[in-house]
Amino acid sequence: MQQQKKLDVPIGTTLRSAARVPIDGNYEFVEHIASSDCSPSDAERKLYLMRGELLPPCKRCGKRGIWKLTEYRFEIPPERNSTPYVLREIRGDRPDLPWPSGEKK
Repeated sequence: MQQQKKLDVPIGTTLRSAARVPIDGNYEFVEHIASSDCSPSDAERKLYLMRGELLPPCKRCGKRGIWKLTEYRFEIPPERNSTPYVLREIRGDRPDLPWPSGEKK
């Protein structure tokens, strides 16, 4: 039996702010949930999130919005590799435990 490598989350899936991200990838801000005259810049509209992270509100005005999955990305970018979320949730690093020595006991 062959294992699938991707979850069944289609490109174009929309989610609201404060929802957990179902899959690693690039997300784009689509619109505000409540009416607003705010218009975020292109840089504020796009972000990379890892599975389990919360979708943020609009970066410009702070109101909740709708985000759309635009691309799958499973490689952790170097600038995100040492963030507390990655160390705790993704890599499972625990500073109170020593690294395994590689020897069987």
